[in-house]
Amino acid sequence: MSSLFNLITVGSKSSGNFTLDNRIVMGALTRNRCVDDLKPGPAQVRHYAERARYGAGLIISEATLVDWSGTLWPNAPVMINEDHAAAWRNVVDAVHAAGGRMYLQALHVGRVQNDQDPLMQRTGTRVLAPSNIPVTGGKYRHIPGDPGHTRNLKVIDDPRTILETYRNSITLAKSAGFDGVELHAGGGYLPHQFLNASSNHRTDAYGGSVANRCRFLLELVDVASQVYDSCPERICVKITPAGVYNDSITTYDEMQATYGYLIPELLKRKIGIVCISRHGAHFDADLIATSGVAGRPKLDKFALPDGYDPVLDFGRLVKFEGSPTLLMANQGYTPEEGARLVAEGKIDLFQIGRAFIYNPDLVARIRHGVPLATNGRGSSVAYGPFETPDENYNDWPVATEVPAPENVAEV
Repeated sequence: MSSLFNLITVGSKSSGNFTLDNRIVMGALTRNRCVDDLKPGPAQVRHYAERARYGAGLIISEATLVDWSGTLWPNAPVMINEDHAAAWRNVVDAVHAAGGRMYLQALHVGRVQNDQDPLMQRTGTRVLAPSNIPVTGGKYRHIPGDPGHTRNLKVIDDPRTILETYRNSITLAKSAGFDGVELHAGGGYLPHQFLNASSNHRTDAYGGSVANRCRFLLELVDVASQVYDSCPERICVKITPAGVYNDSITTYDEMQATYGYLIPELLKRKIGIVCISRHGAHFDADLIATSGVAGRPKLDKFALPDGYDPVLDFGRLVKFEGSPTLLMANQGYTPEEGARLVAEGKIDLFQIGRAFIYNPDLVARIRHGVPLATNGRGSSVAYGPFETPDENYNDWPVATEVPAPENVAEV
């Protein structure tokens, strides 16, 4: 798997580029453990730094909310004020000291909330959406009655106000030292809600045509680039073209039209990375167990071609000679599959998520040919419950066969 350990550069010399010493990226992992007023604490410092110490060259933070949000994860972090930035600065500094790089995953969940959440009630925040179209599903176990996602939506009057919400969070992320941001534009969350015709019935400049439905995300990329000193190379956009999560499923024809337009527009802006997830076209037992998504609905109108892979399909729009943008793949990749695709020149980077939970030394294990550990502790590993944030978070052992990192202090 030598292809995984070829150096790769993100950005250009003029943008203050940086080099990664491997192609394995730690993907965003919501863990519901920011119990200190929705800020990362010592547990997060240790967690991220240990993975950087053992070779994770680029780490994407757990999804971090850009606004007060009543989500399924009551202890998911937010990035709204200077206190949040100061707490994240401790994490980023530790990752840098361990030799890693770190991006903030900036997330607005849009309609995927419940307005009865205590945080929403306390802050007086409304559940915002592009159109008055509720999402099905959800189970809020921390709210009496275990309700689902709210039907009490507020339609966004002017999407530019939400862009300013993002601007605030991204500005704080930059001040905290993050090397860049990953804009989560998939998963059925707010940018994805603008992209999809099923969730966007607007009649203004942000709805209707494919170009209009892509407008919010493209303007968001412009905002993020402005914050990072007009340096779009520090921006990653994550998309899930075939996704089914949170009512995000579309027809094959709509998917082709939307992403066939969107991706070239992203490359025109010369962003650093496009991350394409194959969620909705690829499922594995662990994903089904942790997400509750049982697979793609068996309806003809949502059918995909046999063996369809959105990473390989839309990846061709990113990965070509002279492209200004790197292609990162996401969803269920093994080291072997990632190594093969890198060696074949089909992707530049790939994310591993859940395996990083129980393998703090994941990259080092791969480098030294040590088998990866698997999860034998059950589904509570992901989101809890737990007695302390360190439980099932910072108590996973390093393999005895993995040598201690050289010249990197232990956290």
